[in-house]
Amino acid sequence: MLTFFYSVTGISSVVGALLLAFTIVGSQSAPQQAAGAAMAIGLAIVPYVFSRCIQIIVSETYRREESAKLVTHLIAVEAAIAKTGTPRQPVRAPVVDKMRAN
Repeated sequence: MLTFFYSVTGISSVVGALLLAFTIVGSQSAPQQAAGAAMAIGLAIVPYVFSRCIQIIVSETYRREESAKLVTHLIAVEAAIAKTGTPRQPVRAPVVDKMRAN
């Protein structure tokens, strides 16, 4: 899916560059150049922004799926610890132990 959108983005960028080149060569006034440049920029930027949005949606979906898997594993680990019946010991850093010894 992303390959299609990136292909459209690449093709539209090339078309936008060609339009800009033909506009600069063939225009007879500054307003014509400005209008051609605006159309060329629109042809290049709009598909790029759309492709980036699709890419962000896909990566965000993947991140949420991975987070859901991690939560499921965490719940399973907590259930396994609860079945053993041993109380959870607080985790202390070695630096804290050194400070208390001094």
